Amino acid sequence: MATKPVIISINEKLCKGADGCGLCLALCPKDVFKIAERLTARGIRPPRVDKITACTNCGNCMIYCPDMAIVVRLDEMPEAQAAAHAAE
Repeated sequence: MATKPVIISINEKLCKGADGCGLCLALCPKDVFKIAERLTARGIRPPRVDKITACTNCGNCMIYCPDMAIVVRLDEMPEAQAAAHAAE
């Protein structure tokens, strides 16, 4: 059974980065996140989504993020959205 596609948003203004926290990296059972090579304006290396299709929407990253910097949501009906954008 295929899992529904998800959208993962990381708010870099709230995130302490992989070096300052890293809970999302440690708690993801599917290794969805990797550490970004770049530094943000605040000088942190944020997590980045590396394997979005591996995400099972377990919510660990969102639940345990102490800064509430991660939001995971289902990409509801991506086919319908694509069709709507194509019609524009």
